[in-house]
Amino acid sequence: MRSRLVVFALASLATPLAAQSPPPLDKTELIRLLTNPLFAQTELADVVRRSCLTFRPTERDWADLRTAGASGEVIASAAACDSRRASSSSATSSSGETAQPVTAVAQPIEVVTTAGASASVRVHLSRGRTPLRRTTLALRGTTALGLPQDALAVTDDSGIALFRLPAVSRAGRHQFEIRTGGGATFPGQPAVLFSVRSAKPSRVRLTPDYIAFRGADTSATIVAAVTDSLGNPVSGEPVELIGATGGSGAAPLTSVTDSAGRATFAVTPNSVPRGGTVQVRVRGLPATEVEVAAPGGLSGVNTGFLPLASTAGGVGSQLGQPVIFRARTVQGTAAVGHTVRFRALNARATPESALLDSTGQVRVDVVLGNRTGESAVFASIDSVERVVTLHAQPGPVDTLILDRNGEVVNGRAIAVQVAVPFSLRLRARDIYGNLTSIDALGQALRAGRARLNVRQQDLQLVSIESADSAVTVTLKAQRVGSYQFVIGSGITASVRVDAVAKP
Repeated sequence: MRSRLVVFALASLATPLAAQSPPPLDKTELIRLLTNPLFAQTELADVVRRSCLTFRPTERDWADLRTAGASGEVIASAAACDSRRASSSSATSSSGETAQPVTAVAQPIEVVTTAGASASVRVHLSRGRTPLRRTTLALRGTTALGLPQDALAVTDDSGIALFRLPAVSRAGRHQFEIRTGGGATFPGQPAVLFSVRSAKPSRVRLTPDYIAFRGADTSATIVAAVTDSLGNPVSGEPVELIGATGGSGAAPLTSVTDSAGRATFAVTPNSVPRGGTVQVRVRGLPATEVEVAAPGGLSGVNTGFLPLASTAGGVGSQLGQPVIFRARTVQGTAAVGHTVRFRALNARATPESALLDSTGQVRVDVVLGNRTGESAVFASIDSVERVVTLHAQPGPVDTLILDRNGEVVNGRAIAVQVAVPFSLRLRARDIYGNLTSIDALGQALRAGRARLNVRQQDLQLVSIESADSAVTVTLKAQRVGSYQFVIGSGITASVRVDAVAKP
């Protein structure tokens, strides 16, 4: 349907009747056609060439036509009409035909580049449909780009003049008028629009540095200013705020930068983590964090336990160094006078509560619990809670345990067959019953293996395999009888071995 409308409308304007030319266009009709989306620019240019205009365009008229969307081809066609009108009475060729006007058209009429990148402008020069070769053209106004004089270029055999423009560091829009090399104007004052846009984002700067709410009903505004590597604001760039939600499980908030490169987010105390941080992300750049103050103006980032040289110690023993808790406000000052409360898991912390001193610190003495593994100390200040994780290591050997096939046999008797090897596993526990290392005893047993075989020839030691947590001893009775097997040094474990004949 659209193509039929276009053909009908243009045909009514452009097709000559049997004995007359198509009626010329006035300014109102031309602008109506320019703003009608059904008509292509090339079709309009052809209509203007055939019909011409009822008026002689002024500078204001040319500006109005460009504002209405006239392309370089339409402007050139309108300028050619004006030239034909001016020369119809005197400029004729040898054949008697009217001389064709000279037109200059930028291809395209708008050139877009990025800041810091060089660009080029192509201008087509022709007389009617014949390209003009070896003709010098100028772009008036290009000195604004830092050139010592307006850019010049010479047309090639196709009538194309190629202007090479320098890299521009600042984003902006420039309009250059196409003129002859001597500065003379062309009909219609043809021009090219040169747009320098920001390059990709290179930096994001956040304002403010931190957020401190003064009450439950207050709000705060985060402004992210996005610029390229040359400092130009980047407009139309999506910016994400991660960690601030309008509700549980909501997606990150998104804002698009304005013409000044700024994206704005409004947050409330209930939409951001108090005492934590939110992140601002822009494509291609690392995330930038904004701290949100906890109640009382505390800095969640700079409030917590100071690093320890060692976080491990023996079960039931005092940690070799005090644990220090420090609190800061978002302004970076010591949070003097706040109360800190401590609790411990598999440990004991002293004191249970204390006031921060003039440096914003509290010293805590910690005794590790009786179980091996993780211990923890928790500190609570206002609504901020922090934890330091410690490690309780087993104590020294207190008792030895012998087992056979998983059954403890300490002080008991076991029956074995003569000449059939059997194994016993030796483990160690500390005073609190935690399994502890037996590696040192295993090394001592391997070193004394020969002496053990000489001392107990009827109960031969076949092998010893040791690891950090257990020693496996393989024995073999040489003859029928009862033998007392004792293992250890100072702390020992024993079992009576009754050797019986094979059935």
